[in-house]
Amino acid sequence: MTLLSAKMPKSAASSLASLQNRAWLPPALLLLALSSVFIFGGDRGHYYQEEEHKKLAIAENLSGDRHFLLFIDQTLDADGNPTYEQPYDRFPIGGYSLYGRFPIGGYALIKLAILPFGDDLSAKIYAARALMLMCFAAAAVLAYLSLRRIASSRWIALTSVLLAFSSPYLLYHNDVINTEITIDLFAVMMVFHGMALFEQERRFRQLLLKTCAALLLGWHVYALLLPFIAFGLMRELMLIKARSGASAASDRLCRLKHSALSLIRSRYLTLGLAALLFGISVLAFNFTNEYFALNRELPLTELPSFKSMANRIGVNPNYAEETAKYLSWPAFPERQFYRIGMMALPYAFSLPYVELREPPPRLFVGLGMALSCASLIGLLSIPRYKIPFASLALSGFCWALPMRHNAAFPWHQFEAVFYIGVTLTLFSLTLLYLRRLSSERLVAMLSVAALLIFILSALRMSQLNNSNPMSELRESTIDDFEIIRSVADEGKVIQTYAMPKLYKGITIFAYYLSGRIGISANETAPATRPPDFVITSVRLNGLASLTPQNRMIFLYEWDDHHMRIDEIIEFGDPLIRSRFDVHLIGNGLMYVKDACREDDVSERFFLALFPADQNALSDERRQHGFDNIDFRFKDRAVRHDERCIAIITPLPAYDISRIHTGQFIQQADGSFEHLWEGEAHLIKAAR
Repeated sequence: MTLLSAKMPKSAASSLASLQNRAWLPPALLLLALSSVFIFGGDRGHYYQEEEHKKLAIAENLSGDRHFLLFIDQTLDADGNPTYEQPYDRFPIGGYSLYGRFPIGGYALIKLAILPFGDDLSAKIYAARALMLMCFAAAAVLAYLSLRRIASSRWIALTSVLLAFSSPYLLYHNDVINTEITIDLFAVMMVFHGMALFEQERRFRQLLLKTCAALLLGWHVYALLLPFIAFGLMRELMLIKARSGASAASDRLCRLKHSALSLIRSRYLTLGLAALLFGISVLAFNFTNEYFALNRELPLTELPSFKSMANRIGVNPNYAEETAKYLSWPAFPERQFYRIGMMALPYAFSLPYVELREPPPRLFVGLGMALSCASLIGLLSIPRYKIPFASLALSGFCWALPMRHNAAFPWHQFEAVFYIGVTLTLFSLTLLYLRRLSSERLVAMLSVAALLIFILSALRMSQLNNSNPMSELRESTIDDFEIIRSVADEGKVIQTYAMPKLYKGITIFAYYLSGRIGISANETAPATRPPDFVITSVRLNGLASLTPQNRMIFLYEWDDHHMRIDEIIEFGDPLIRSRFDVHLIGNGLMYVKDACREDDVSERFFLALFPADQNALSDERRQHGFDNIDFRFKDRAVRHDERCIAIITPLPAYDISRIHTGQFIQQADGSFEHLWEGEAHLIKAAR
């Protein structure tokens, strides 16, 4: 009998021994919980996340023939050579071709996942999303293994991980094809596990290798390394000072030399320098690829990766102007604490996932502040392995503060994922305290509740994603592009501007047209040669489609009469006449304004779709009575001459009885000011 059990009542000691004999049970329960995200995933062969097409396009285009350049799409210059658009200094209306600054590792993993599936677009999407789920599960397993060592309890580790990974942000993004979220989270947890092993067993080589491998996957690793290295060096300085004792003044120089030599030989300093040099080499690889891809014409400061980095740290004055209102006090800290508050609530108990909330609800801001303070104060009670815990808890702040020009945006809600250190620390400290007050048996009982919470959260999130009306309609798009790819010869130029930014234009088409040459003919990158094909979701008058059997997207041969937006789309009478006229085109809505100014498109649009049958709505939306689609002009639009055009498509397949739309500003007190609004009655036959 151990010393601990000798001080316990006989029944408590036997319960503890029983739990210790079932060491296999916590990891088995963790794997059971993680399997639910695969089981509830439904059909992962089509998108409901439009924005993530470009990440899969980058992976699809990754090739040694193109210097491993991270690019979305390419155009042809007058000589027929591929060229790439430059990033915009201000927010673009559209997108840009090169997607530098990110490590190549995440895209290489996606490339390996989709490589076996040839031209099967649906299978590639399925494989890429399955990879995201595997990275999510691996991150949870690494978090469990790390906490098991630090907290010295399998049950505390299990319960903390299940509660933290039930967050709406994590479950919402766990199968979104985006290297900046799930793969980056896996990299962070891999380094955290290395830290736990280093603190316990001084296994420095494995920590160094994990750090280098993680830096190939994402930059958030630095936010975890920074406090870890700083705290480690501070601890070593304190130990050196304690060992040296109160020496005579004449010995101070020797003590300083000894301290300096000890720090130089420190494993923490070695880790920091190695991580810095390795990261610089990865970034230099990106710079070199871009330099050669852009025909060796641009200096370093004009390379896309460099300019993008300057934007994110606020060096670019134009970009900084766009972020000013989000960086002001108290807007920036409010949003960060709001994210922490939402991260701490499992989706089973939290509000339905909302991408944007302006301003953040005070309740969640206050909750985030309280939880952050509780986590940091609670670290003082940990007797050992305090440095990995403290580094994890602070890592989210160590990223958000220097990268605030990127993390400040409300639509960058995915940055909340990296506040998981706060929630993991908070749950672990709370459970350690409960175990001290009661017993390990109580923690084991709580782990069963955490298991049910995780599974319920995964189920609810799956229902939300699968009920998205865009999800089913994306399948038609994939089927159509399967046919288009078989008709359009490789190397042919495909014009997508004829369909003005439907599905966000070339950025969305880039994945489907990988291996083909796309032309992005717009104001900033005019076409230098006529295309061979035109792709549009609007049937063109007087022209025969090469893919007449398609349901959503059609392929045409280029016609010599120089197609223009005005000639392709017949607006007809608008459904709604207001500041923006709203037209019905096929299975979508078009917002049109002539003589358009910047002020006309700076505020958000709202679109409420009321179905003829309320049962057509998802459970989440039925209580409101309509589907709500808010959008920003820059995400859905194009400018042609002085005209602004935004297109929302496809509309849901159910019969729509009423459409209510307009623009709004949300006031500081949470109320909405409608700049304009209009309403139309319409029964649209289901397609």
